Amino acid sequence: MNINEELSDKMENKKGISSFESTNKSSKKSLPDWNKIYIDMKVEDMPWYLPELDPDLKDALHDADIHSGIFLDLGTGPGTQAIELSKLGFDVTGVDISNEAIKKASKLSHKVKFIQDDILNSKIHQQFDYIFDRGCFHILDEDKRSIYISQVVKLLNKDGLLFLKCFSDKNSFTGFGPHHFSRKLIESLFDKQFNILQIKESVYQSTSNQQNKTLFIVMKKKIDNI
Repeated sequence: MNINEELSDKMENKKGISSFESTNKSSKKSLPDWNKIYIDMKVEDMPWYLPELDPDLKDALHDADIHSGIFLDLGTGPGTQAIELSKLGFDVTGVDISNEAIKKASKLSHKVKFIQDDILNSKIHQQFDYIFDRGCFHILDEDKRSIYISQVVKLLNKDGLLFLKCFSDKNSFTGFGPHHFSRKLIESLFDKQFNILQIKESVYQSTSNQQNKTLFIVMKKKIDNI
């Protein structure tokens, strides 16, 4: 069972809640109603919920000796990653397309700036030293990927780093859930705008019982894109 099938099961078990629709690798489906999800479910029940900092991001920051700077948590959802980064001393902004997610996250921390925003039509004018995406990119339709990449480039400072976690093609494809990516596909999508520093095989850590395989990628914005 993948992360979105689990979410679907949880939502179908709640009275009056319709089944969860997600992106499909081979055909387009409407994106979920994120506001409804954050109204109807406890964030602790969401299969992407992780109260501690993502271990892959934690290791990457340690290995690069990064201890300060301006961070954007893209697709912040419950806000846990943004909050944990702020505890480490980073100046953090968390954005999410769901206003309901932002409302809930804002109640958990006064240090993090939480803002409702759509990365495909971002109204954020600030630039950041680092961006973390733990689940936004891999749910986007294929024809939206270039828009995402151009927006992320605009949001990053000179020499800015993008930390990206997405589902790996080593998962069994069920026809349901986030898109799956190979190393080669990641390189073909991001190589023009970024220097890819690391592609690491990992898992999607969460409080959920399943452990989906992922790629954790560290990328540096190319000077040509400043």
